[in-house]
Amino acid sequence: MKRLLLTILFAALLVGAVFGVGSALSGTPKRTPVEFYPGHTHDANGLAIDAPEHSGGTDRNGCHNASVPYHCH
Repeated sequence: MKRLLLTILFAALLVGAVFGVGSALSGTPKRTPVEFYPGHTHDANGLAIDAPEHSGGTDRNGCHNASVPYHCH
């Protein structure tokens, strides 16, 4: 009986870990984007125009995924 409970517990932890990692890698933002110099753009080299420089490419939602603050275009 103990072995069955341990097997069930292990399976539940494994499923939770798989879904947790999948969610983390899915690219779905967990942060709320903010307004950051509305209307600013980037040139062909990625440099900001009409805003301070900030890092990060864009995620599938068009948001700068590595920027602080997290914002979208």
